Amino acid sequence: MIEGGGEMASVRELKEGLLSSDRGTAEPPENDRATDYVRNLLASIGCRPGYLWLALGVFLQAGQMTLIGKVSNMLGVGQAVFIRSCFSVTLIFFVNWRRAQGYGWREIAIVTCFGVTDILMALGIGAANLFIWNGDVTAITLNVPLPSIVLAWLLFSESMDRIDIVLVLFNAGGLIFVSEPSFLFPAGKIDPEHHNAALGFLMAFLALFCAVSVTLCPRALSYREAEDPCLMASVAGMIGIIMSLGVSAASPQWTLPNGTEEWAVAIALGFVCVSAIYSYVKALESESVMTVSVTITLSILLVNVYDFTFDERKPEWPKLVGIALILGSTFALKLKDIFLGCYEARS
Repeated sequence: MIEGGGEMASVRELKEGLLSSDRGTAEPPENDRATDYVRNLLASIGCRPGYLWLALGVFLQAGQMTLIGKVSNMLGVGQAVFIRSCFSVTLIFFVNWRRAQGYGWREIAIVTCFGVTDILMALGIGAANLFIWNGDVTAITLNVPLPSIVLAWLLFSESMDRIDIVLVLFNAGGLIFVSEPSFLFPAGKIDPEHHNAALGFLMAFLALFCAVSVTLCPRALSYREAEDPCLMASVAGMIGIIMSLGVSAASPQWTLPNGTEEWAVAIALGFVCVSAIYSYVKALESESVMTVSVTITLSILLVNVYDFTFDERKPEWPKLVGIALILGSTFALKLKDIFLGCYEARS
């Protein structure tokens, strides 16, 4: 009897041990919860392809802005747009024609609108610089986030709260300080040749409208699951060739690049512009208009760093204030997005 009682006691202890082990696996310790939080944080940063395309797009957009300025000074605005368009057309060989065959009239209208406004934006920026100072053009045309976010909220019901509005306003203020427009910093920036300021401001606002359209069109196609960056870039290229030839025909002369350096800059412009369009559209496939439009403003900082480093321009206090506002608003928006994603993953 004693031996039997010992066997029963050992069986009872074995069952209690199994139950205690089950309870231990059902309730993970605090260390495991912290590990899950870190894992969710890293997943939200690294496993979103839109972030990767957007990071690439920031560098490509900065290169595009720098190279367009160089080619426009060498050959003219019309020829810079023509070179950019010729390279864009080459993406027609990579278009997903099976998807394109399912396009309705709405999808065709959106793609055409993207192509027309993309070229008008480039031409508008070039034309505005003929009449007003470049800082005024930049301050107007680069304030894409605010109108884009409002329209995305109205058209696509994308989320927007008070914190987002405040960060976007800080971003817009940073762009204005970086651009140093003459209506805020007039000292030494009055050019007698810029006699038709009203026309210059009109061209700059036209470029802003077109830049907003270029942002919203890919996002509209992503909601319809009909986005194709190769098709959109090639359509923009075909439209750009026609429009730039018309602009160049009205100019006094048409010149080819002269020398190895000019040819290298022109070819680099084509490759960088095509890559910038592709990465921008790919980012808008999965990321919101607010995220893309605010983050892409970091390219302005890279352009200014290039000017400070290679053109030996001395940074002035308005540009430093603007850089701080742009960096602060962009990173604050990113941190808000990341931590909200982690909170939703935990809940």
